[in-house]
Amino acid sequence: MAADAPKISPADIAAGLMSVKIDGMQDLPITGLKMVKTGEQIVFMSSNGRFALYGGKLLDVWTQQEIKDLPDIDRIARRIDLSRMKLNIDDLGPVTVGRGKDSVLIFIDPRCPYCGKVMKDLQALQDRYAFKLVMVPILGQESQNIVVQLACQQASKDQKVQDSVRQRLLKQDYAGLPTDNPASCNKEPLQRAIVTAKLFGLPGVPFLIAPDGRTHSGAPESLTDWLENKPAVVQAPAKTDKTEKKP
Repeated sequence: MAADAPKISPADIAAGLMSVKIDGMQDLPITGLKMVKTGEQIVFMSSNGRFALYGGKLLDVWTQQEIKDLPDIDRIARRIDLSRMKLNIDDLGPVTVGRGKDSVLIFIDPRCPYCGKVMKDLQALQDRYAFKLVMVPILGQESQNIVVQLACQQASKDQKVQDSVRQRLLKQDYAGLPTDNPASCNKEPLQRAIVTAKLFGLPGVPFLIAPDGRTHSGAPESLTDWLENKPAVVQAPAKTDKTEKKP
């Protein structure tokens, strides 16, 4: 039967695919798809464990929601809904700026200039939002030293010490920080922060998560407009993506 089967050329296959009517298409935020076998069952999962293809269904494991249609990509898959996850942001040792009702999670490197822009912009919004600044060292050894020192100070119960950490971050002024590894320090919040950043697949910093779960990599042109989900103003292509990435 195989010998009698008609020969199909690659051109014929391509022509057949091109003739299919496509009603819509969306990229999925999935990298490194893995096959997982458990007993007799096979599950395909994204490398960070967020998305799973099981029984003909695509599931967002983090939020326990099924992705059924193209609009679900923007509504579910392209957002990180912290309210549906068993994640307490305060366990990551954040530096909080502001006293608003809605929380905004921002991953930063203390030495990142684009993070500095975001931290400058957010200071005018402190009455409307509570910004949770989570430090992750992605810019080398100097950043790592600064993050460890500030994270250890942030773990202090002394409010004056915590205020000092906040001011250092907002001004990006780290002069006079010790260089030796702290003798006594609870590094668990910092470790959780680094693991969470990897889990979220951060492409760089700053990385922002709005109260409604929308994410943004880089410094928004207007932080206020982005938080309010206003349409972005179309501008000429910039020379930079305003994101600091790992060297």
